[in-house]
Amino acid sequence: MNGSVIRTLILKDWQLHRRLIMMSMVGAVIALAILHSRNETAFMIGAVWYFVVLFVLASMLPISNVINERKKQTVVFLMSLPLSALQYGMAKMVSTIAIFLIPWAAMVVAGTTLVLGRHDIPNGIIPLMLVLFILPLIGFSIIAGAALISESEGWTVAVTIAGNSSYWLVWYFIMRNPAISGTLNSPVPVWNAQIMDVLGGEAAVIALILGLTFYLQSRKQEFI
Repeated sequence: MNGSVIRTLILKDWQLHRRLIMMSMVGAVIALAILHSRNETAFMIGAVWYFVVLFVLASMLPISNVINERKKQTVVFLMSLPLSALQYGMAKMVSTIAIFLIPWAAMVVAGTTLVLGRHDIPNGIIPLMLVLFILPLIGFSIIAGAALISESEGWTVAVTIAGNSSYWLVWYFIMRNPAISGTLNSPVPVWNAQIMDVLGGEAAVIALILGLTFYLQSRKQEFI
């Protein structure tokens, strides 16, 4: 019975956020259309827009799926269901992550396909692209963790502002690494030790954030 309730909550969250997912995909399609331009300025605008779509989705989704549910007092209805605090937290965590991962994965595949299909774009940019694509996933994990743990709009907004303000700094330090930036013009992707270390570090950070979020959520005795 409880498993059925959890699945129902996850499906409910998915249905409520289909419009947000569609809007993000429309934004990504527009950015891809601009990226197909042979003009260098237009290409840069499209690339920035493409990542901005991910940044916006990573910021809006946790607030919409977690914080707004409390503001609208939907939790009061959940009190009538055979649901524990742990199960509620698991349902929210799974639905929030899954809703973000679907458009994120689609945009990663689409961006990579664009590079592979364009002979004027060196394939050496693909490793850097993957590193940069994972940054919004880290930002999303931090914001979602803050929303799920604190259940406070103030704290979540503060974490969102701090995270969104730091992307440029991380990009700056990554691009200053010659082992990464020096391979961008390679005709084939170069998966050197520095790239693999960065990717491994990003994966470890995401695992740590999600693990800590799940642990702190599991210690809650109630979700009201």
